Amino acid sequence: MTGPARRLDLDRVNTLVQTLALLGAGAWGVYTFVYEARIKPGLAPPAVSVTTALAKAGERDGHVAIRSTVTRRNVGEAGVRVLGLAYTVSGIRARFGPDAAAPERAGGTAFARGYDLDEPGTVILRQGKLFAGATDGAEPSDLNPGEAVSRDSIFYADAKAYDFVRFEVSLVYTKADDPPVRLRFETAASGRLALRPLGECRDEACARLRTTDFATEFSLW
Repeated sequence: MTGPARRLDLDRVNTLVQTLALLGAGAWGVYTFVYEARIKPGLAPPAVSVTTALAKAGERDGHVAIRSTVTRRNVGEAGVRVLGLAYTVSGIRARFGPDAAAPERAGGTAFARGYDLDEPGTVILRQGKLFAGATDGAEPSDLNPGEAVSRDSIFYADAKAYDFVRFEVSLVYTKADDPPVRLRFETAASGRLALRPLGECRDEACARLRTTDFATEFSLW
């Protein structure tokens, strides 16, 4: 093979290699885009965080008005369908004295000298809401990744009867493309409002239910 012919063949091979490399890079870019935009979010589990901010809004006749701001935020990569939420507000009294001491309770390491708490307290408020998918005729409550929704409300506590209040939130949700699950409310022995599947729940949809629980406390002093 003569020199010019050989150089021509080498140029063709080099061009072919460069073309294949460009095609491969383009295909990888498309795959990466599709994976990040479609496949990866579809594989990610749903994740919702809950935060509660409590602030004194006023006081009259020994009763304290407390404004609560509950924010639910989608902190995952998949869309989320919120099925229901439940609030329980309890008033708790502290007992003080040299002989008062909070005992260590099963499943934890709680001890305080000089005072004890009347647990689980007295329920001041129970409030729940079901969204579309959990019951008929309800409004939807979906959250895209990074999206947040806040809800304000005011409740009242007797400062003469309680030393602080405990605000508990329970949130039940699934991925946006999972089958919805019908829910019901249930009141526990402690008085706390909870969300449970309606009827027997043994299928795969129920196994995909997720719950986020959060509690915060606010002093009435």
